[in-house]
Amino acid sequence: MNNYFSLKRFCRLFIKHTAEHYRTYLMSAAVLAGVFLLGGSFIFYMIPGPMDTGLQSALFAVLMLIAGPIFTSTIFTDFGDKRKAIPALTLPASPFEKFMVSWVYSYVVFIVVYTGIFYLVLSILISLKHWPGHHNEMLTVFQDGFSLVLILFSLLHAITMYGAIKFEKLHFIKVGFSFLTFYALLILVNTVFLGVIVGRQIYPATPFAFLNFPEGQKFFSIGSDQQQSNWVFMLLPVLSLLFWIAAYFKLKEKQA
Repeated sequence: MNNYFSLKRFCRLFIKHTAEHYRTYLMSAAVLAGVFLLGGSFIFYMIPGPMDTGLQSALFAVLMLIAGPIFTSTIFTDFGDKRKAIPALTLPASPFEKFMVSWVYSYVVFIVVYTGIFYLVLSILISLKHWPGHHNEMLTVFQDGFSLVLILFSLLHAITMYGAIKFEKLHFIKVGFSFLTFYALLILVNTVFLGVIVGRQIYPATPFAFLNFPEGQKFFSIGSDQQQSNWVFMLLPVLSLLFWIAAYFKLKEKQA
């Protein structure tokens, strides 16, 4: 039998994981739906006009980039619990199979469930309020903006997954604190570096974003063109892949 990956063994592990955690996952889905319904109702009735697809897309993206890492941070909680860590680590399955079960649930299953709940709540809210002469529209995930959301989600998922394996407790808090601290230091270093290059005081500069600086009473902003921006976004999937690989080897290290 292949010690690296066996489809039969993977399916059994997936079924076992589902049987042990389905109550928690169903409860999480119910909480997510409740938050969407309550929060969406407040937003829906506060705006003066119909909710256009632009606002729907923004809500879909923002909530997905928040809810996704929160759920991912809990996917390896068994390894942080001393009572469950030993059975989880000594389970007769390869580290890659254990990693893939968690990856499928926190990435593929989450996206499907999240999208389904979002569409369900959105359809309910749209049907409850009508404007004369206006035809309600719903966003579609098969659009240009969704690819960018998926890229950003993949990066956050990969970083959170690595942190969920590395830290034993308070996964989301520690991952979030580490990420924000690193990002703040990155902005600081980037600002100082660009300030030295251009030889003038500049505003805080996010990497690969706009370079903003004052010149007398005027304000200037320098940015990359569309082609250069596309190259930057092409690097993000590579970075996500590297974090997934690092997460796998971190899990393998724990099982060793």
